[in-house]
Amino acid sequence: MLIRNAPADLRVARPWAVAISLLVALLPVAAQPQGIIDVPVASTSARQMTKAAAAFVESLRPEQRAAAVLAFTGANRTNWSNVPVYVHPRPGLRIRDLTNEQRRGVHALLRASLSSQGYQKVAGVMRLDSIHGARELAHLEQFGPAADDRPFVHEEAESFGTGSYTIAVFGNPDGDTDWGWIIQGHHMGASFTVSGEHATFTPLFLGATPLVLEDGVGAGWSALSHEVTRGTELMASLDSAQRAKAVEPDALPNDVMYGVGHKGEPPGRSGLPANDMTARQRRLLRALVEEYVRNADFDVAEAQLEAIETAGWDKLWFTWRGPTDVPDAPLYYRVHGERILIELLQRPNHIHTIVRDPQNDYGEAWLDTTLTEEHTANDRFEAATRAYAESN
Repeated sequence: MLIRNAPADLRVARPWAVAISLLVALLPVAAQPQGIIDVPVASTSARQMTKAAAAFVESLRPEQRAAAVLAFTGANRTNWSNVPVYVHPRPGLRIRDLTNEQRRGVHALLRASLSSQGYQKVAGVMRLDSIHGARELAHLEQFGPAADDRPFVHEEAESFGTGSYTIAVFGNPDGDTDWGWIIQGHHMGASFTVSGEHATFTPLFLGATPLVLEDGVGAGWSALSHEVTRGTELMASLDSAQRAKAVEPDALPNDVMYGVGHKGEPPGRSGLPANDMTARQRRLLRALVEEYVRNADFDVAEAQLEAIETAGWDKLWFTWRGPTDVPDAPLYYRVHGERILIELLQRPNHIHTIVRDPQNDYGEAWLDTTLTEEHTANDRFEAATRAYAESN
Protein backbone atom coordinates (compact mmCIF):
# COMPACT_ATOMS: atom_id res chain seq x y z
CA MET A 1 0.00 0.00 0.00
CA LEU A 2 1.52 3.38 -1.06
CA ILE A 3 0.26 6.72 0.25
CA ARG A 4 1.40 9.63 -1.89
CA ASN A 5 2.93 12.61 -0.10
CA ALA A 6 3.07 10.63 3.20
CA PRO A 7 6.21 10.53 5.36
CA ALA A 8 8.78 7.92 4.28
CA ASP A 9 8.35 5.76 7.39
CA LEU A 10 4.59 5.60 6.73
CA ARG A 11 5.00 4.70 3.05
CA VAL A 12 7.02 1.59 3.90
CA ALA A 13 5.00 0.49 6.91
CA ARG A 14 2.97 -2.67 6.98
CA PRO A 15 -0.68 -2.32 5.79
CA TRP A 16 -2.09 -2.83 9.32
CA ALA A 17 0.26 -0.16 10.71
CA VAL A 18 -0.77 2.24 7.96
CA ALA A 19 -4.43 1.66 8.79
CA ILE A 20 -3.87 2.30 12.50
CA SER A 21 -1.85 5.46 11.77
CA LEU A 22 -4.58 6.82 9.50
CA LEU A 23 -7.27 6.01 12.06
CA VAL A 24 -5.38 7.84 14.78
CA ALA A 25 -4.88 10.81 12.48
CA LEU A 26 -8.60 10.96 11.83
CA LEU A 27 -9.70 10.74 15.46
CA PRO A 28 -9.51 14.49 16.18
CA VAL A 29 -11.74 15.14 13.19
CA ALA A 30 -14.28 12.57 14.32
CA ALA A 31 -14.25 14.06 17.79
CA GLN A 32 -15.18 17.54 16.57
CA PRO A 33 -18.56 18.80 17.81
CA GLN A 34 -21.49 18.44 15.47
CA GLY A 35 -22.93 21.49 13.72
CA ILE A 36 -21.51 24.23 11.56
CA ILE A 37 -17.72 24.46 11.78
CA ASP A 38 -15.99 27.74 10.98
CA VAL A 39 -14.26 27.76 7.59
CA PRO A 40 -11.51 30.05 6.35
CA VAL A 41 -12.95 33.39 5.28
CA ALA A 42 -11.42 32.95 1.82
CA SER A 43 -13.59 29.85 1.37
CA THR A 44 -16.86 31.57 2.15
CA SER A 45 -19.32 32.32 -0.60
CA ALA A 46 -19.36 36.04 0.23
CA ARG A 47 -15.60 36.27 -0.30
CA GLN A 48 -15.64 34.03 -3.39
CA MET A 49 -18.50 35.98 -4.97
CA THR A 50 -16.87 39.32 -4.25
CA LYS A 51 -13.60 38.25 -5.85
CA ALA A 52 -15.28 36.72 -8.91
CA ALA A 53 -17.67 39.66 -9.41
CA ALA A 54 -14.85 42.19 -9.14
CA ALA A 55 -12.90 40.26 -11.79
CA PHE A 56 -15.94 40.18 -14.09
CA VAL A 57 -16.53 43.92 -13.72
CA GLU A 58 -12.85 44.57 -14.39
CA SER A 59 -13.13 42.64 -17.68
CA LEU A 60 -15.83 44.94 -19.03
CA ARG A 61 -15.24 47.81 -21.41
CA PRO A 62 -16.43 51.23 -20.19
CA GLU A 63 -19.65 51.13 -22.22
CA GLN A 64 -20.37 47.58 -21.01
CA ARG A 65 -19.73 48.58 -17.41
CA ALA A 66 -22.22 51.43 -17.73
CA ALA A 67 -24.89 48.91 -18.81
CA ALA A 68 -24.05 46.12 -16.39
CA VAL A 69 -23.10 47.84 -13.12
CA LEU A 70 -26.13 49.49 -11.55
CA ALA A 71 -26.87 51.22 -8.27
CA PHE A 72 -27.58 49.01 -5.26
CA THR A 73 -31.23 50.06 -5.01
CA GLY A 74 -34.43 48.15 -4.40
CA ALA A 75 -35.88 49.19 -7.75
CA ASN A 76 -32.89 47.73 -9.60
CA ARG A 77 -32.54 44.59 -7.52
CA THR A 78 -36.22 43.57 -7.77
CA ASN A 79 -36.44 44.18 -11.53
CA TRP A 80 -36.56 40.53 -12.56
CA SER A 81 -39.01 37.94 -13.85
CA ASN A 82 -39.16 34.47 -15.36
CA VAL A 83 -40.90 35.47 -18.61
CA PRO A 84 -39.17 35.45 -22.01
CA VAL A 85 -36.79 38.29 -22.75
CA TYR A 86 -39.07 39.69 -25.46
CA VAL A 87 -41.75 40.15 -22.82
CA HIS A 88 -39.39 41.72 -20.25
CA PRO A 89 -36.21 43.38 -21.58
CA ARG A 90 -33.83 43.01 -18.66
CA PRO A 91 -31.28 45.50 -17.37
CA GLY A 92 -27.68 44.44 -17.73
CA LEU A 93 -25.66 42.74 -20.45
CA ARG A 94 -26.80 39.78 -22.52
CA ILE A 95 -24.50 36.79 -22.65
CA ARG A 96 -24.51 36.98 -26.45
CA ASP A 97 -22.90 40.44 -26.23
CA LEU A 98 -19.97 39.31 -24.07
CA THR A 99 -16.57 38.10 -25.19
CA ASN A 100 -15.51 34.55 -24.48
CA GLU A 101 -13.28 35.80 -21.67
CA GLN A 102 -16.23 37.66 -20.13
CA ARG A 103 -18.49 34.62 -20.47
CA ARG A 104 -15.90 32.59 -18.61
CA GLY A 105 -16.07 35.28 -15.94
CA VAL A 106 -19.84 34.83 -15.70
CA HIS A 107 -19.41 31.11 -15.15
CA ALA A 108 -16.68 31.71 -12.59
CA LEU A 109 -19.12 33.98 -10.72
CA LEU A 110 -21.86 31.34 -10.93
CA ARG A 111 -19.53 28.67 -9.54
CA ALA A 112 -18.46 31.01 -6.73
CA SER A 113 -22.12 31.62 -5.81
CA LEU A 114 -23.58 28.13 -6.17
CA SER A 115 -22.87 24.53 -5.24
CA SER A 116 -21.96 22.10 -7.99
CA GLN A 117 -25.60 20.97 -8.21
CA GLY A 118 -26.85 24.56 -8.28
CA TYR A 119 -24.36 25.52 -10.96
CA GLN A 120 -25.36 22.57 -13.16
CA LYS A 121 -29.05 23.44 -12.72
CA VAL A 122 -28.60 27.07 -13.72
CA ALA A 123 -26.39 26.18 -16.68
CA GLY A 124 -28.85 23.44 -17.64
CA VAL A 125 -31.84 25.79 -17.58
CA MET A 126 -30.06 28.05 -20.07
CA ARG A 127 -29.14 25.09 -22.27
CA LEU A 128 -32.74 23.85 -22.24
CA ASP A 129 -33.99 27.28 -23.24
CA SER A 130 -31.86 27.13 -26.39
CA ILE A 131 -33.35 23.73 -27.20
CA HIS A 132 -36.85 25.03 -26.49
CA GLY A 133 -36.33 28.09 -28.71
CA ALA A 134 -35.05 26.03 -31.63
CA ARG A 135 -38.06 23.73 -31.35
CA GLU A 136 -40.51 26.63 -31.17
CA LEU A 137 -39.05 28.34 -34.23
CA ALA A 138 -39.04 25.07 -36.23
CA HIS A 139 -42.67 24.45 -35.28
CA LEU A 140 -43.70 27.95 -36.31
CA GLU A 141 -41.86 27.62 -39.60
CA GLN A 142 -43.64 24.36 -40.38
CA PHE A 143 -47.12 25.01 -39.02
CA GLY A 144 -47.40 28.72 -38.32
CA PRO A 145 -48.90 30.16 -35.14
CA ALA A 146 -51.96 28.58 -33.54
CA ALA A 147 -55.20 30.53 -33.43
CA ASP A 148 -54.85 31.19 -29.70
CA ASP A 149 -51.12 32.01 -29.72
CA ARG A 150 -49.91 35.37 -28.48
CA PRO A 151 -49.59 37.89 -31.33
CA PHE A 152 -45.85 38.17 -30.72
CA VAL A 153 -45.24 34.42 -30.54
CA HIS A 154 -42.54 34.53 -33.25
CA GLU A 155 -40.62 37.39 -31.61
CA GLU A 156 -40.93 35.60 -28.30
CA ALA A 157 -39.49 32.38 -29.71
CA GLU A 158 -36.56 34.29 -31.21
CA SER A 159 -35.75 35.66 -27.75
CA PHE A 160 -35.29 32.20 -26.20
CA GLY A 161 -31.82 30.78 -25.67
CA THR A 162 -28.62 31.05 -23.67
CA GLY A 163 -27.51 34.24 -25.38
CA SER A 164 -30.54 36.14 -24.13
CA TYR A 165 -29.81 35.71 -20.41
CA THR A 166 -28.59 38.90 -18.81
CA ILE A 167 -26.24 39.66 -15.95
CA ALA A 168 -26.20 42.79 -13.81
CA VAL A 169 -24.14 43.78 -10.77
CA PHE A 170 -25.56 46.10 -8.12
CA GLY A 171 -23.05 48.27 -6.32
CA ASN A 172 -19.28 47.87 -6.32
CA PRO A 173 -18.05 44.41 -5.31
CA ASP A 174 -14.52 45.77 -5.16
CA GLY A 175 -15.31 48.33 -2.48
CA ASP A 176 -18.85 48.21 -1.09
CA THR A 177 -19.77 46.20 1.98
CA ASP A 178 -23.25 45.61 0.53
CA TRP A 179 -23.66 44.64 -3.09
CA GLY A 180 -25.46 42.06 -5.21
CA TRP A 181 -25.83 40.54 -8.64
CA ILE A 182 -28.41 38.74 -10.75
CA ILE A 183 -28.57 36.48 -13.77
CA GLN A 184 -31.99 36.17 -15.34
CA GLY A 185 -34.00 35.30 -18.40
CA HIS A 186 -36.73 32.87 -19.41
CA HIS A 187 -37.29 30.44 -16.53
CA MET A 188 -34.63 32.03 -14.37
CA GLY A 189 -34.26 34.76 -11.80
CA ALA A 190 -31.15 34.00 -9.72
CA SER A 191 -30.47 36.83 -7.29
CA PHE A 192 -27.54 37.02 -4.87
CA THR A 193 -26.83 39.53 -2.10
CA VAL A 194 -23.62 40.06 -0.15
CA SER A 195 -23.56 42.03 3.10
CA GLY A 196 -20.16 41.93 4.71
CA GLU A 197 -19.34 38.27 5.34
CA HIS A 198 -22.98 37.24 4.82
CA ALA A 199 -24.51 36.10 1.54
CA THR A 200 -27.91 34.87 0.42
CA PHE A 201 -29.35 33.27 -2.71
CA THR A 202 -33.04 34.15 -2.37
CA PRO A 203 -35.26 34.69 -4.20
CA LEU A 204 -34.33 31.97 -6.70
CA PHE A 205 -36.69 31.07 -9.55
CA LEU A 206 -35.80 28.12 -11.79
CA GLY A 207 -37.99 26.46 -14.40
CA ALA A 208 -37.58 24.19 -17.38
CA THR A 209 -39.28 23.21 -20.60
CA PRO A 210 -38.73 20.57 -21.68
CA LEU A 211 -38.22 19.20 -18.21
CA VAL A 212 -36.83 15.97 -19.68
CA LEU A 213 -35.45 15.63 -23.22
CA GLU A 214 -37.64 13.21 -25.12
CA ASP A 215 -35.38 12.21 -28.01
CA GLY A 216 -31.95 12.49 -29.58
CA VAL A 217 -28.61 11.50 -28.06
CA GLY A 218 -29.55 13.38 -24.89
CA ALA A 219 -32.90 11.64 -24.42
CA GLY A 220 -33.68 11.36 -20.71
CA TRP A 221 -31.50 14.31 -19.63
CA SER A 222 -33.00 16.83 -17.21
CA ALA A 223 -31.58 19.98 -15.62
CA LEU A 224 -34.07 19.88 -12.73
CA SER A 225 -34.17 16.18 -12.10
CA HIS A 226 -35.12 15.81 -8.43
CA GLU A 227 -37.52 18.63 -7.57
CA VAL A 228 -40.65 16.70 -8.58
CA THR A 229 -39.24 13.43 -7.23
CA ARG A 230 -38.61 14.82 -3.75
CA GLY A 231 -42.20 16.05 -3.51
CA THR A 232 -43.78 12.85 -4.79
CA GLU A 233 -41.62 10.75 -2.43
CA LEU A 234 -42.93 12.68 0.55
CA MET A 235 -46.49 12.56 -0.73
CA ALA A 236 -46.31 8.79 -1.29
CA SER A 237 -45.20 8.26 2.32
CA LEU A 238 -48.33 9.85 3.82
CA ASP A 239 -51.25 7.81 5.12
CA SER A 240 -54.85 8.67 4.31
CA ALA A 241 -55.34 10.91 7.36
CA GLN A 242 -52.18 12.85 6.58
CA ARG A 243 -53.16 13.21 2.93
CA ALA A 244 -56.52 14.63 3.96
CA LYS A 245 -54.62 17.45 5.65
CA ALA A 246 -51.97 17.95 2.97
CA VAL A 247 -54.13 17.94 -0.15
CA GLU A 248 -56.01 21.13 -0.99
CA PRO A 249 -59.12 20.68 -3.17
CA ASP A 250 -58.46 23.89 -5.10
CA ALA A 251 -57.52 23.79 -8.76
CA LEU A 252 -53.88 24.09 -9.71
CA PRO A 253 -52.71 27.70 -9.90
CA ASN A 254 -51.61 29.08 -13.27
CA ASP A 255 -48.13 29.58 -11.86
CA VAL A 256 -46.30 29.37 -8.57
CA MET A 257 -48.34 31.54 -6.22
CA TYR A 258 -45.42 33.40 -4.63
CA GLY A 259 -43.33 34.15 -7.69
CA VAL A 260 -42.18 37.58 -8.83
CA GLY A 261 -44.55 40.32 -7.73
CA HIS A 262 -45.94 38.27 -4.84
CA LYS A 263 -43.24 38.86 -2.27
CA GLY A 264 -44.56 39.75 1.17
CA GLU A 265 -47.65 37.57 0.81
CA PRO A 266 -46.70 34.59 2.98
CA PRO A 267 -49.21 31.73 3.01
CA GLY A 268 -51.21 31.03 6.11
CA ARG A 269 -50.75 27.83 8.03
CA SER A 270 -52.32 25.31 5.69
CA GLY A 271 -51.65 21.73 4.76
CA LEU A 272 -49.91 19.07 6.83
CA PRO A 273 -47.68 20.32 9.67
CA ALA A 274 -44.32 18.64 10.04
CA ASN A 275 -45.06 17.79 13.68
CA ASP A 276 -47.81 15.47 12.37
CA MET A 277 -45.24 13.51 10.35
CA THR A 278 -43.28 10.43 11.37
CA ALA A 279 -39.51 10.57 11.75
CA ARG A 280 -39.12 8.95 8.31
CA GLN A 281 -41.44 11.49 6.73
CA ARG A 282 -39.62 14.40 8.36
CA ARG A 283 -36.43 13.02 6.86
CA LEU A 284 -38.08 13.12 3.42
CA LEU A 285 -39.27 16.66 4.10
CA ARG A 286 -35.73 17.70 4.95
CA ALA A 287 -34.45 16.05 1.76
CA LEU A 288 -36.99 18.07 -0.22
CA VAL A 289 -35.93 21.33 1.43
CA GLU A 290 -32.24 20.57 0.96
CA GLU A 291 -32.80 19.89 -2.74
CA TYR A 292 -33.49 23.61 -3.07
CA VAL A 293 -31.35 25.13 -0.34
CA ARG A 294 -28.20 23.24 -1.31
CA ASN A 295 -28.24 24.87 -4.73
CA ALA A 296 -26.35 27.60 -2.85
CA ASP A 297 -22.68 27.28 -1.97
CA PHE A 298 -22.09 25.22 1.16
CA ASP A 299 -21.73 27.96 3.77
CA VAL A 300 -24.77 29.87 2.50
CA ALA A 301 -26.79 26.66 2.42
CA GLU A 302 -25.73 25.72 5.96
CA ALA A 303 -26.63 29.19 7.25
CA GLN A 304 -30.08 28.89 5.66
CA LEU A 305 -30.60 25.43 7.13
CA GLU A 306 -29.49 26.71 10.53
CA ALA A 307 -32.11 29.50 10.24
CA ILE A 308 -34.78 26.90 9.48
CA GLU A 309 -33.57 24.82 12.43
CA THR A 310 -33.80 27.82 14.76
CA ALA A 311 -37.33 28.59 13.58
CA GLY A 312 -38.20 24.90 13.96
CA TRP A 313 -38.38 22.10 11.42
CA ASP A 314 -41.56 20.99 13.20
CA LYS A 315 -43.13 24.32 12.24
CA LEU A 316 -42.96 23.67 8.49
CA TRP A 317 -46.12 22.95 6.50
CA PHE A 318 -46.54 20.80 3.39
CA THR A 319 -49.33 21.50 0.90
CA TRP A 320 -50.28 19.62 -2.28
CA ARG A 321 -52.69 20.06 -5.18
CA GLY A 322 -53.39 17.64 -8.01
CA PRO A 323 -53.21 13.83 -8.32
CA THR A 324 -51.22 12.10 -5.60
CA ASP A 325 -50.20 8.97 -7.49
CA VAL A 326 -49.29 10.13 -11.03
CA PRO A 327 -45.78 11.70 -11.00
CA ASP A 328 -46.07 13.05 -14.57
CA ALA A 329 -49.48 14.63 -14.02
CA PRO A 330 -49.99 18.37 -13.46
CA LEU A 331 -49.35 19.01 -9.77
CA TYR A 332 -48.40 21.69 -7.28
CA TYR A 333 -46.73 21.56 -3.89
CA ARG A 334 -45.53 24.05 -1.32
CA VAL A 335 -43.33 23.91 1.78
CA HIS A 336 -43.52 26.97 3.98
CA GLY A 337 -42.37 28.20 7.35
CA GLU A 338 -40.85 31.25 8.99
CA ARG A 339 -37.53 30.97 7.14
CA ILE A 340 -38.33 29.03 3.96
CA LEU A 341 -40.94 29.11 1.21
CA ILE A 342 -40.65 26.59 -1.63
CA GLU A 343 -43.12 26.07 -4.47
CA LEU A 344 -43.27 23.82 -7.50
CA LEU A 345 -45.82 23.77 -10.31
CA GLN A 346 -45.68 21.00 -12.90
CA ARG A 347 -47.36 21.05 -16.29
CA PRO A 348 -46.69 18.43 -18.99
CA ASN A 349 -42.89 18.26 -19.30
CA HIS A 350 -42.63 21.77 -17.83
CA ILE A 351 -42.01 23.00 -14.27
CA HIS A 352 -41.67 26.27 -12.39
CA THR A 353 -40.06 26.49 -8.94
CA ILE A 354 -39.22 29.25 -6.51
CA VAL A 355 -37.49 29.38 -3.15
CA ARG A 356 -37.71 32.37 -0.81
CA ASP A 357 -36.70 33.30 2.70
CA PRO A 358 -39.75 35.22 4.01
CA GLN A 359 -37.52 37.12 6.45
CA ASN A 360 -34.40 37.69 4.37
CA ASP A 361 -35.07 37.84 0.63
CA TYR A 362 -32.48 40.14 -0.96
CA GLY A 363 -30.65 40.18 2.41
CA GLU A 364 -33.34 42.43 3.88
CA ALA A 365 -32.70 41.39 7.48
CA TRP A 366 -29.02 42.36 7.24
CA LEU A 367 -29.79 45.61 5.44
CA ASP A 368 -32.67 46.56 7.74
CA THR A 369 -34.98 47.25 4.79
CA THR A 370 -38.04 45.83 3.05
CA LEU A 371 -38.16 45.61 -0.74
CA THR A 372 -41.22 45.42 -2.96
CA GLU A 373 -41.48 43.60 -6.29
CA GLU A 374 -43.56 45.96 -8.38
CA HIS A 375 -44.56 43.78 -11.34
CA THR A 376 -45.81 40.21 -11.63
CA ALA A 377 -45.12 37.90 -14.57
CA ASN A 378 -48.68 38.51 -15.81
CA ASP A 379 -48.07 42.27 -15.66
CA ARG A 380 -45.12 41.77 -18.00
CA PHE A 381 -47.16 39.75 -20.50
CA GLU A 382 -49.96 42.31 -20.51
CA ALA A 383 -47.52 45.17 -21.04
CA ALA A 384 -45.84 43.32 -23.92
CA THR A 385 -49.21 42.62 -25.54
CA ARG A 386 -50.12 46.32 -25.38
CA ALA A 387 -46.74 47.38 -26.73
CA TYR A 388 -46.99 44.92 -29.63
CA ALA A 389 -50.49 46.11 -30.52
CA GLU A 390 -49.37 49.75 -30.49
CA SER A 391 -46.40 49.03 -32.76
CA ASN A 392 -48.35 47.08 -35.39
